[in-house]
Amino acid sequence: MKKILTSFFLILYLVVLGQSGSVNINVYDDFSKKPLEVNIKVQNSDKIFSGTGNIQISELIPGNYTFEISADNYATGFLNDINIVPNQNLSFSLGLQKSAQNIQEVVINKKVYKTTAESPVSLRNITSEEVQKNAGSNRDISKAILSFPGVGSTATFRNDLFIRGGSSAENKFYIDGIEIPVINHFQTQGASGGPRGIITIDFIKDVDFYSGAFPARRNGILSSLFEFNLKQARKDKLGFKAILGLDDMQLMMDGPLSKDQSWSGLFSVRKSNLQLLFKAIGLPFLPSYYDTTFKVSKKYKSGDELYFVGVGAIDRFKFNNDAEKTLTNLTLIDQLPNSPQWNYTFGAGYRHLAENGNWLFTISRNTLDNRATKYYRNIETPENLLYDYQSQETENKLRIDRNLNIKDVQVSFGTNLNFAKYTNNSTIKNVTQNAVNFDNLNVDLNVMQYGIYLQAARKFFNDKVQLSAGTRFDASNYSDETNNPLEQFSPRLSLSYRFAPQFAFNFSTGIFYQLPTYTALGFAENGNFTNKNTLKYIRNSHIVAGFEFNGKDNLRITAEGYYKKYKNYPFSLRNQISIANVGADFGVVGNEPLDSRAIGETYGFELLAQKRTLNNFYGIVAYTFGYSKFSNASENLLPSSWDSRHILTLTTGKYFKRNWNIGARFRMQSGLPETPYDLERSSLVNIWNINNGPLKNFTQLNSLRGNLAHQLDVRAEKKWIFNKWQLTAYVDIVNIYGSESPSNLPVVNLQRDDNYNGIVANPSAPQDQQNYLLETGKQDRNTPLPYFGFIFEF
Repeated sequence: MKKILTSFFLILYLVVLGQSGSVNINVYDDFSKKPLEVNIKVQNSDKIFSGTGNIQISELIPGNYTFEISADNYATGFLNDINIVPNQNLSFSLGLQKSAQNIQEVVINKKVYKTTAESPVSLRNITSEEVQKNAGSNRDISKAILSFPGVGSTATFRNDLFIRGGSSAENKFYIDGIEIPVINHFQTQGASGGPRGIITIDFIKDVDFYSGAFPARRNGILSSLFEFNLKQARKDKLGFKAILGLDDMQLMMDGPLSKDQSWSGLFSVRKSNLQLLFKAIGLPFLPSYYDTTFKVSKKYKSGDELYFVGVGAIDRFKFNNDAEKTLTNLTLIDQLPNSPQWNYTFGAGYRHLAENGNWLFTISRNTLDNRATKYYRNIETPENLLYDYQSQETENKLRIDRNLNIKDVQVSFGTNLNFAKYTNNSTIKNVTQNAVNFDNLNVDLNVMQYGIYLQAARKFFNDKVQLSAGTRFDASNYSDETNNPLEQFSPRLSLSYRFAPQFAFNFSTGIFYQLPTYTALGFAENGNFTNKNTLKYIRNSHIVAGFEFNGKDNLRITAEGYYKKYKNYPFSLRNQISIANVGADFGVVGNEPLDSRAIGETYGFELLAQKRTLNNFYGIVAYTFGYSKFSNASENLLPSSWDSRHILTLTTGKYFKRNWNIGARFRMQSGLPETPYDLERSSLVNIWNINNGPLKNFTQLNSLRGNLAHQLDVRAEKKWIFNKWQLTAYVDIVNIYGSESPSNLPVVNLQRDDNYNGIVANPSAPQDQQNYLLETGKQDRNTPLPYFGFIFEF
């Protein structure tokens, strides 16, 4: 037996030793997109590979690698945390930025962390591998971004991100130059949040996250921009990846689609198991979903590329009537609507390499179909119908971008067109600050938007100074208030001064505009668009400045201060508040009478210390101190719903022997402002039977504070490497100790009889004066959310 076991382990050792993978790296000029002659060094190794354009690196033992890529007269670039899988030929691409020819100090040239001429501040880059190992994110980019400064959230189970004090409606998302308006399942219409991300992180090479200093080529951004860069499909053969998890099941495929390998594709389909998890832990709502992501591309011998990108999702929703009838659970069941959604984005792009730069042409179409129904106490009879919401947004977009070099100046210019159709056929009862409203909507709105931009950048004094200036103009045919592009003049200026080899001072300022949401533009009463003559483009002026230190061992430290001033923000005429305060829940934002009187300002500073993986260790420390204020009915600036004074995040992880990776993230966030309830008015029978819950007293807008929010997330994964495939098992636990609810408001519901009917305190009073007896209680603690699963890679 001893000899047999010895022979077995010897064979296993030889098999493991013989395993290898490979990677194909495409290197090009980041601005012109033309291939470069480069040297590629495998870090922590003496291996160096050379070539032009595509370089093949073979015989790599499976594991995580960082590649250092250098070319004459270009800043050195890095591909970080590349996971080499046995029997697979992975493909990656990297653009290098041009530098002065006579720089001698090597440290200046290295680009471990990404910056650009137009965005020397407020730009973070995160790789796919960094997202996947980020504790608490469960492979969701929106949750991984929480590790960076300036990023706040409202709940552990949602992706409602507020960046530097702005609302979640102020964020934009692009995949390979194509705008993706919906990136979350069950997305709040008129905002960007939702409980789960749609985009498949396995197909993402990296993400550029901007919290300011937005490039002129992108329109409609006030708080953040996410640029998702898809990876290239493998070139040797079709590869497969399957995920079987507690929360979902996913199947992916990528590889060549033609014999000459000029056509390639990435394909993914995913099915939710989330309803099973939520039912098992006793939550009162059971969401489920399907989604798909794909990219098909054609590479021509000239270097030109044609590609097609698609993202889509179907969302379904049910109540868990078997959940424990706690006050919190009953309240959620009473208030949440049945809200199915579906959405898709399909786009095509063509990149043409010109003599001194390139052209990029993109065209896309996206649709969001949002429905919601709610009955009083979920009893589906006609007299109990509170609202039947049916809305659809469809956009057709065209973009043309041109990059070219004029001597030492990099110039970009282009245009965009957007033809949108918004329909809304809904019956809605709702209660606002001073009235009960009955909206019967039959809306068919067509809107065109267009814009042009110009941006130029140049380096001075041997790359020590980098200057970028640009502008764009935007307009819409919606109304006389929006159709003059000169009214939306958006200048911007950025400066970076590297005053020492490892230190730089960075600065950016600009004015940015965003058209209000279609729900706001399309709200109608008596057949007329109510807001047509009152809404303008939202205006936001930014000033950001800070210092940057790039040290040894992949260490980066930044300190940035920011100031943002808002003007023309939509203001609710019914509730007498700025809608900058809403958007962090299920539902719809902006579907009401509005004007543009609201103003606001946010300001603060951020600290970041980041260390990318080196010697098997990685970590991020981020701290934000900030204020966020928006005007009330008296035009006084009050703390907004996003006014979190302090946000501290500690993220760390380490690779261990035998392919173990363990990580943790701790987040602490000051209590957010909260508006107290008007319990006296809420208890009226005719009010409660429509609102299904307590009303907020907006005359005391955000006069309270929620609880200090904190949570600890942990993640552990283990890989087993076989001859032709790899298995990964992972456990990701969000909020492991079940922290206290961030809300300090009481849970309010009806006192109920034995049949769960509300008890009327004064049944003999006239109907419009009858009151329910209310019951109040403390919010339940947050539920720990455990995720685990297996990843199979072939």
